[in-house]
Amino acid sequence: MTLDKDYCVCTYGDAASNLFGYPEISMLGKPVSRILPGLMPNLEAGSACGSGKMQFSEVRMEACHADGNSFPVMVGMRQDYLHGTCRHLVLVRNLGERQQAA
Repeated sequence: MTLDKDYCVCTYGDAASNLFGYPEISMLGKPVSRILPGLMPNLEAGSACGSGKMQFSEVRMEACHADGNSFPVMVGMRQDYLHGTCRHLVLVRNLGERQQAA
């Protein structure tokens, strides 16, 4: 998925709908904290480092499903600019499925 400069959802595909349980239409324009509440503390920690671009990879956190359950995920994020507009690409991997298989 991608986020705007205020960390609201810009793009949210079928994979995100399956993972989080929310249809695309209900997530567009909404704060990402609805599904990834642990993302903002990681972003704040990153900005404190003064790295300029906001990015991280392989950060473990809990995600929230539409049914109210939480599940473990691994998140990576990269900040970039598209036509002069700040966008954040967020990659999310479900760890809950891996734990169930083990």
